[in-house]
Formats: sequence, structure tokens, C-alpha cells
Amino acid sequence: MNGRMERISAAANLTIEVDAERWRLLVNGAAQEKVLLEAVAGESIRTESSFATRRRLPENGRLPVESIQRVVLGWSADDESWHLGLLLEPELARRRGSRWCELARWPDPDVTVFSDVATRAGRALAQRLARPFNLIEPEVAVPEAAPPPPPLKSLPLPFEIWTLEKSSALQFTRNAAWLRSHLLRLAWYTFLIVIYIVLSVFTLRQIIALPRPEFLPYLGLATAALLVGLSLYTIWQILRQPDRMVVEPSGVRALQGKSVRWSIPRESIEAVYVTEVLGKKSKDHTVQHGELSLYLSDGSFRNLLVQQHPVGIGVSPDHSLPEDGVGPLTLYSAHGDLQMAGLYVAQTLNAECRYDRRLR
Repeated sequence: MNGRMERISAAANLTIEVDAERWRLLVNGAAQEKVLLEAVAGESIRTESSFATRRRLPENGRLPVESIQRVVLGWSADDESWHLGLLLEPELARRRGSRWCELARWPDPDVTVFSDVATRAGRALAQRLARPFNLIEPEVAVPEAAPPPPPLKSLPLPFEIWTLEKSSALQFTRNAAWLRSHLLRLAWYTFLIVIYIVLSVFTLRQIIALPRPEFLPYLGLATAALLVGLSLYTIWQILRQPDRMVVEPSGVRALQGKSVRWSIPRESIEAVYVTEVLGKKSKDHTVQHGELSLYLSDGSFRNLLVQQHPVGIGVSPDHSLPEDGVGPLTLYSAHGDLQMAGLYVAQTLNAECRYDRRLR
């Protein structure tokens, strides 16, 4: 101790006093401190009579160093305390009924609060007695490892209009059925336009008899004009609507052929949102409506795909949660193709994936 005295407080009004030559255990009485035990280098331990009686030590107040095997400090989970004491030789242990003789303790539920001071007190005592010092480390409970998350569902993931797949990059590819349905719709509009115009013109030119009421030819021409507008809109959709949405770490691009229709850089994307509307009384656990969107830094959303028709998810929704709520979506909680698609997009963008759940 280099001539410096150190005082260490312990439980039950005890104080350990350590200097270069001695180690003393004192109790703080009503009037003054009383020495319960004193260890001086090269001498037997001296003990106070009542202390010796309680610890079943020799009544003469002298405990030979040869009767001490080692000094031990350990943490007990039973009372969540550090305990400092002496491990005695077998002969003395037989007379007193135990090898362990406790000297001081430190309640310490956090394990680390008093570990240093208790260790200093124990090492100092072992040095004065020239006996080994044993520190019994507390057994730290190793937390049970969480099971690994289930893997993402294998690609491709088909949806109503789009299919999520991965070639050179993760991308949503528009189904060929979409183009076929729009071309068929355009052909049907064209056929109806010709029929309405021909019938209306022939009627007005009295090539065929006028119908009753007489405004029907004009109604036919108006219908033909409406169909022309619908045809032009369908042509615009075929020529301008994206047929691919490419998801890369740098952001998301919507393409029509090789032309970029819109592009969102990664720094503008706050999170990926999966929104599902579930029926409260659905027995087959059906998602009535679903959407996959990007939540942008300006507070707006960019929709990627819409699931308009009911889809069974095969698991029961947790109705104990609020009807409308947003929370994180992870591999542990994900189910259904739409949520899997959301996680694929979020992982590629290295962004948070959120689940917007609604009951209707």
C-alpha cells in the first residue's frame, strides 16, 4: 500500500482497514470502532472474543496462519452478494464443522458495483497472510441465442400485373397478359367505333329507316366519340406506362423499353411500406387489398404495385393489435408474397421496411 491507509466499507457496519503492515476488520459501534480481526504479516491472526465465538474460531483469540489454506472471494446468486472469507485446513474445519469462515460481504445485485473494492480487500488480506487468493467469478448467464430468421420466399413472386424477379438486378416485370388485354380492349373499342359511326351515318342519311326515338343516331355518334377517347387513352397506356421497375442500391427506376419514365434516388427514400387491409371476420385470413409503396423524404408515397383482389395469407391476423397501426416488418413476422416483396425491396435499398395494417 506504499504506507497509505485504505478504508473499505462492507455490509453490517463493517470497515476493512488496510495499510502496509496490517489488515483489520472493524465494526462501527455506538461510541467507537472496535477491531474484530487483525492480520499482521508474519503473525497469527488476532480475533475479538465475541467475533471468534460467532465464527467458531479458537477461543484464545489466535488463528495460526498455518490453519488457513487460502483467502477466497466469490459472488453468490442466492443473496446477490460478494463474500470474502477464509478457507481453513481440514483439521480446524472438523472441529468447527465447516471449512468456510466468512469475514465480510457486499450486497451487489449488479455484480460489478463492488467487485473491485472486494477484490482489493481480498488480495490485501492474502498478501498479509502469505496465502493464495482465489477469486470465484460470477456465472454470467449466457442469453439463449435467438433462432435464425426464416429465409425470404424464393423468387419469382407473381402478382396481378407484376412479377418480382431477379436477373442482373431485382426488378418488377409487367406481365405479358397486361399488354394482351390492352390490345384486345383497343381492338374492341375500334370495332364498336366503326359500328356506331356506320349505323349512325346510315341512319342520318336515311339509307336505313330512322329509329324511334330519333335522337339515337346522335347518341351513337357521341358514344363513338367517347370510345375514341378511351382508345387514345389505351394507346397512351401501351406506349407510356412502365413495363419494368428496377430496384438497385442506388434507387428505383421505372422503364418503358429503354426509356426512363421516372426515377427515385436512394437518398430520397425513407422506408418501404407494405399496406394490407384485412377483413375482421375473414375465416380464411384474407387480405382484401394490398399495396407496396416507397415512403419518400418529402412525406409523399410512390406506389410500386397494387393487389386489388382478395388474397389468402394462410395465417390468422393478430386482432389484439390496434385496427390501424404501423410497425416494423421483419423476416420473423413476414407472411404472404406482398410482405416478402417488401422485404426484398427494403434489403436491396438497405432501408427500413414498415407494415401498415388495417382491419375493415
